[in-house]
This record gives sequence, C-alpha cells and structure tokens, in this order.
Amino acid sequence: MKKGLLGFVLVISCILPMTALALDLKDYVEPDIFFQDAELQALFNLKDGNQDQTSYNGSGKIWYDMEYSTLPFKWEAYAEGSGNISRGSNDEDDSVENWDINAWTEAKKYLREDEPRKFFVFGRLDFSYIDYEGLEDNDPYAKLTAGAGYGRIFTATPLMEAVRIVDDLTKYGIIKGAISDEAYMKLAAVIHKENEYKSKYSLQEYEKYWYEDMEKVFKEAGVLTDGNLKAFGVIRIQDILQDENVIRREHGWEAKAGLGWLFSDYQGNEHDPSFGASFKYAEPFGFKWQFVEEFTYTTVLVDWEFGDANHEFKNRMDLDYEISNKIDWINYWEIAYTVIEDSDADDILRNRLETGFRFYLTNTIDAITTLRFDHRDQGDNEDDDIVTTFYMGIAYTIF
Repeated sequence: MKKGLLGFVLVISCILPMTALALDLKDYVEPDIFFQDAELQALFNLKDGNQDQTSYNGSGKIWYDMEYSTLPFKWEAYAEGSGNISRGSNDEDDSVENWDINAWTEAKKYLREDEPRKFFVFGRLDFSYIDYEGLEDNDPYAKLTAGAGYGRIFTATPLMEAVRIVDDLTKYGIIKGAISDEAYMKLAAVIHKENEYKSKYSLQEYEKYWYEDMEKVFKEAGVLTDGNLKAFGVIRIQDILQDENVIRREHGWEAKAGLGWLFSDYQGNEHDPSFGASFKYAEPFGFKWQFVEEFTYTTVLVDWEFGDANHEFKNRMDLDYEISNKIDWINYWEIAYTVIEDSDADDILRNRLETGFRFYLTNTIDAITTLRFDHRDQGDNEDDDIVTTFYMGIAYTIF
C-alpha cells in the first residue's frame, strides 16, 4: 500500500507543475510588447505498387500571428492558409484539391489607465475563403465589427524565458544562490525589449548590448559566480532565446460584444447587420502548463431583427504542456453548434479533438506528430462516424 502511494505521488510530481519559486507568471503584467511568429508546415506521402495507379496525399499550412501592445492600445493580426491534394489508388480516382484562407485583424483602445484590466472599444475585420472539391457556392466570408468590452490578456512569455535562463545558468554553475522576484522581473523586462535593441543598435550589433544588460541584472543581484557571464554564459542565454522555443504564456480574461456588417458569407447572406459576443480566459499553471479557453457567439440580424437567422456557438479549449525544452505536448478541443432557424433542417454539431507532440530539432525546424478526431452530427445524417486521422510532418519557423 505504501509503495503504491509513493508511486502515485511520484507520478503526480512529474505531471503537475511544481516549483520552489514564489514567483508566478501571472505577476507579469507588462503591457508593452511586440510579438510575431510565422511558420510553414508540410506533410506528404506517396504509395505505389500492387494498385492501379500511384496514390498520394499531401497537405500544407502557412500562418502568421502578430501582437503589438502598449498601455492604451493593442493591435493583433492572424492569417492562415492551408490546403491538401490527394488521389486514390483506383483508375477512376482523380486528383482532389481543397484549400482555404482565414484571416482577421483587431485593434483595441483602452479607455481607462488606472486599473490593469480596462474598458475598451474595438474594431475587427474578418475574412475567409474556401475552395473545396464539389462545392458550388464559394463566396468569401467578410465581416466588419465594432463594439466594446472589458478585461485584458497579458503575454508573460518573457518571464518564462527568464525562468529558463536562471535554471540553465544555475545548472552550469554560472550563477549561484537564490534570485529575487524583482531580479526575475528586471531580467524579463530586458528580454521583452529585444526589438528596441534591434532598432537602437541594428540587427548586427544589438545582441552584444542586449546580453550586457542581462548581465547587469545578475551583477545587481550578486549571483554571478565569477563576477560576469563569460563566453559560456552568453552562449547558454543565446541558445535559450534564439534556438529553443517557449510556448506562448498568457494570463487574464476579456469579454466583449459588438455589432457588425456582414458583406458576405458561405450561406449566401450579404449586406446584413450582425451581432457577436465572445469571452476569452488564459491561465498558466506553474511553469509547465498553459490553458486557454475561448467562447464565441455570432448571428445575422435580418432586417435588424434578432432570431430570424442561424445562431453559431463555438468553444475552443487549448491545453499545452512543456515536457522539456525540446518537446511540447499540444492539445485542443473545439466544439461548434449551429442552431438552424429553418424548421425543415436540423441543428449541426461539430467536434474536433486534436493531440500531438512537437519536437524542436533546430532553431527553425520542428517535427510534428498529431492524432485528430472529427465528428459531425446533423439530425439523422448517416455520415456521423468519428473520423480519425494520424499524421506526421515538418514545420519550418520563418520568424
């Protein structure tokens, strides 16, 4: 019994985020930050022999994510393009191509500066386009929205990078003793100002001054074993900040609602007003887990009347776990429910659950393996089985 209890405690100790630090990622509430990421993913397989013709299946995705934030203002943008091409093994099988584009950009203006989570007004533009095999109506989806909300999501990735640096330098004996929370915050502040250093000192020279200011933080804390970082300490910091990936850390919440103008959508609606509301919550658990929950609701206001068009509910939960500096466990569950106002049609329920691992091979090349489950249910539709897909691929980080 005691051995079983001890084993259970050891397993929980490995899984749950545990740290001796009193520091919390939620302590980092620096609003001034610039973040951007772009990536290209590709997957392809080919099969021949003992079949009528060569069969293949390939897919690719490219995406861009950006956030620019100051105390009174935040601007975010996201764009993603994906596609796949496939052909079966039978003579009558033709090549099938499907692709889609999704993009949005949103700007927020915070109205009060005397509290960390503020009232804000926002404007947002959404655009998407799909071209699927056999789809007759492929009108683009375009909508402009304006509204108001309350709350703020803070990015705490620089503080997570500071924790990694301190752990690494301690392991190699470059620093000794405990680091105060204040020193962690100062180090994170230097890390997140990378773009300021680039602007001031140029791309070729900025790293020298950047690392020197990090060294000053350690000197002020009195923890450097030999009084300075030396070449090896600088190399270790460079490896962590330039060659290793850190899962984006966020915390906070926000709620918003607004009225929009729908230029067109996939159902043929166009030039109609719309209403939408959303809630987002982000929580890092310790230094290993990151959880993000986002709920959205949208509908079209036909002749400015509520209830005459379909209602779209969508909820997405992301849960990521940092197994090591080189391996992440990535998970998300997205559920969408469409309430059909037409009495002759059934409501639609869609589920997608995805889990996978990401292996960081170099500072730009990653290996990805993913298991995905898809389910769609609409009344008595026969094609409601769970579709299981397993794939492996390569991801290239553009910047």
